[in-house]
Amino acid sequence: MPLQRDPTAPRKKYALAKWIRLYNDKHLSLERITYWRAEGEATSAFDPSTEVIGQPARETLKKVQRLWGIPVSGNFDHETMKRLLPVGLRGSVMARAHGELGVHEWPSGSNSGPVRKYLEAAGYPWAGPWCAAFVTWVLKKEGFKSIPKGAASVEAWLNYAYAHDLIIPVQKSKLGDLWVWGLGGNPHAHLGFCDDTDPRDAIAYGLDGNVGAYGGMVTQVQRSTGLVTACIDLDKLARLK
Repeated sequence: MPLQRDPTAPRKKYALAKWIRLYNDKHLSLERITYWRAEGEATSAFDPSTEVIGQPARETLKKVQRLWGIPVSGNFDHETMKRLLPVGLRGSVMARAHGELGVHEWPSGSNSGPVRKYLEAAGYPWAGPWCAAFVTWVLKKEGFKSIPKGAASVEAWLNYAYAHDLIIPVQKSKLGDLWVWGLGGNPHAHLGFCDDTDPRDAIAYGLDGNVGAYGGMVTQVQRSTGLVTACIDLDKLARLK
């Protein structure tokens, strides 16, 4: 089976490589971490620049996870991303969101199953579209108190943001900001997280719920930057009481 492309894989793997380099700089003895390689390989085959997370990266990550004393998954899950993403609010929020990657509807197309926890967090205990509910769940888990009424609705988030002066230019987006996407002719069709390091270029990388396989899954997306119709500033949102 071919490896699934992940547009954010280079950033994750570079973050892992950076952590290992800093660790090894401090531990010049046998405690140094070496990159995993298959038997007979002349090089590590750990290539941070590729948009896949292959066995070399996963096996190397397992070494680091064992060192940290966290579950050894070989995945860039919540506990792992907390250690690799920038310290602070934005890194914490995105670590939580990354930890949900792959959670999906079941049965397929039902808007229900494991994703019901997102809907319930948004005050919507029934099956239904859940992109905004996913955002709500993540923020509530991270201690945010400023959540709009009807938080399962993209429009509710957008109206709340305008009412509290939370909207900033898309070009000034930072990791963890909330992006409103215009899709299918609806300028306010979808809500997700900014997972981009350069929001000024042509491709916007996001982390969204209710897209992709199974009729809806938490996944990483890449779309035209022009499809982002509004940006809600995470720092300003956090300051609201």
